[in-house]
Amino acid sequence: MMREVMFVLFCGDHSRTEPVKHSDLADLRDGYVLFYRDEQFDPVNQHPSFKNRVDLQDRQMKAGDVSLILKDVTTNDAGTYECRVFTRGNVRKRANLDGDPISIINLRVVPPDQKTIRAESGQDVNLTCRAPNNSIIIVLEWSRDDLGDKYVLFYRNEQLDPDNQHPSFKNRVDLQDSQMKDGDVSLILKNVTINDAGTYECRVETVTKRRKRASLDTNPISIINQKTITAESGQNVTLPCRARNNSKILTVEWHRPDLQPKYVLLFRDGNIDPDNQHQSFKNRVDLQDRKMKDGNVSLILKNVTINDSGTYECQVFLEETRSLQSITNITLSVVPPGE
Repeated sequence: MMREVMFVLFCGDHSRTEPVKHSDLADLRDGYVLFYRDEQFDPVNQHPSFKNRVDLQDRQMKAGDVSLILKDVTTNDAGTYECRVFTRGNVRKRANLDGDPISIINLRVVPPDQKTIRAESGQDVNLTCRAPNNSIIIVLEWSRDDLGDKYVLFYRNEQLDPDNQHPSFKNRVDLQDSQMKDGDVSLILKNVTINDAGTYECRVETVTKRRKRASLDTNPISIINQKTITAESGQNVTLPCRARNNSKILTVEWHRPDLQPKYVLLFRDGNIDPDNQHQSFKNRVDLQDRKMKDGNVSLILKNVTINDSGTYECQVFLEETRSLQSITNITLSVVPPGE
């Protein structure tokens, strides 16, 4: 949700010689963004989502300036805004000349930078989302792009609809507040696995019959497996990592943040890239399965020493998302033989 951001929607008729008696900017069928008459604002005809968030740039409307200030914008404010006025002649006008509008403004509001939620497998995760206050929600959709025509959660007719839900989410999702008070349509995702990683979207349809993207505070979710492995010096160790099933993997990265270069193994174009590999791992690492069947990108680390102790991170670059995804963090502890 975008907060503490203000926009000015400009509207004016600088050629007008008579003072403006009434101005309104309307984008909603069941209420105005702003309704002004008899030298004051009329809150009765205003849509509730704009209460205490709009004002005229110049309440005296000098030189016909009836521009609107819209405060604390959210993605729900996106849309087409029209400016209309009544003049002293009591003729409602939308134009200066030949039917041209005084002002029609298309406002586009983009979400803030996406945040990433990191969670360990088995945890419960809360995906926060809030619909406009005082709106009656008749349909709620939580979706993920890669699920086809099925939903993470689908709500309508005052109940959850399991028929349209993707089977992988059955009995694992719920609303944080089933009554959706104050527009809270946040999702609880239980017992997460690496297959839950992805970008989630929240949409609502209200009684206005308008399908809107609600204000979504968190988009991508990255599920991270965290493990600790202990090995003796001289042993070969397998560091397990598995990407989402049925994903086409373009690149595999195994790295350790404390190393420069950081790569333990960089696998792309069907081959290990030695140019970007840390010297200490040359000829000592390989993928368990270079074909990466069923998403298996586990690493084999040979003849370990105490210098191999550290935290290893497994990341994959997937064709479907065109993004690098963290899957596993493994802490490796190497001890002398016999300890």
